[in-house]
Amino acid sequence: MKRVLLLDGDMVAYRVAAAEEKSIDFGEGQFVLTADAESGAQNLDLMVAGWVEKLEADLVVMTFTDDTNYRKTVMPSYKSNRDGVRRPLILKAMREYCIENYEWKIVPTLEADDVLGIMATHKGIHKGDEKIIVTWDKDLRTVPGLHWNPTNDADRGPVTVSKKEADNTFYAQILSGDAVDGYPGCPGIGKKRAEQIVNGRVLTYPHQEEIKRGPNKGTMRTTWKTTTNPDPWACVVAQYEKAGLTEEDALQTARVARILRVEDYDFKAKEPILWQP
Repeated sequence: MKRVLLLDGDMVAYRVAAAEEKSIDFGEGQFVLTADAESGAQNLDLMVAGWVEKLEADLVVMTFTDDTNYRKTVMPSYKSNRDGVRRPLILKAMREYCIENYEWKIVPTLEADDVLGIMATHKGIHKGDEKIIVTWDKDLRTVPGLHWNPTNDADRGPVTVSKKEADNTFYAQILSGDAVDGYPGCPGIGKKRAEQIVNGRVLTYPHQEEIKRGPNKGTMRTTWKTTTNPDPWACVVAQYEKAGLTEEDALQTARVARILRVEDYDFKAKEPILWQP
């Protein structure tokens, strides 16, 4: 059995390219940014070689994002917060270097994360081999399997994420959203609260009660109570409805938050299958 490292090539190229940038100060507020692509390539090789040695891997496969992103058809504002943001000077050169020197995979309309998710959960890809997702991106923990974060897991081996853990992280992501990727989630719910709701299967529901005293005595008001429900989707939708939104709003967020697994891709039609609760 071989050990295969599945690398987020987008992130590898970006991190190396950003680290290579140096500022030259000419005084009087005049600066020039420089970056050496040859040095970047050498550092990229050293970084990947270090991972291969540490994880005792036999093969490295990098994935990259296609020029067209299907999530834009689901939520046009997806990642629009990145428009106009400067990219590292040698990012394109580092991406091209990876494609020229490593095994790689790009799938039309998919992001690098999706390709990682599909490869990691597809039993027919590198059949019988041990596949490890290597990335700094916490969102990949919505995919079951073996994971390794070069920073957080540097002092230990791969971490196993169960299907239940991956599903819970996915549902929590629908509630908390992702500011980096430009989708908001449910108003007023942060990451910690989202995890509490999903892990505890907390269902919020409206309750009508009569006001007993004061100027509004005798009128009805809506309060919110909680119970538990084994269905995490019901718990997610209830929070959206409490915030004045709908199940359709929650579903739209779920479909951009979902990192594809093998069951989320139609190999015959060569297109993603939008997530359904």
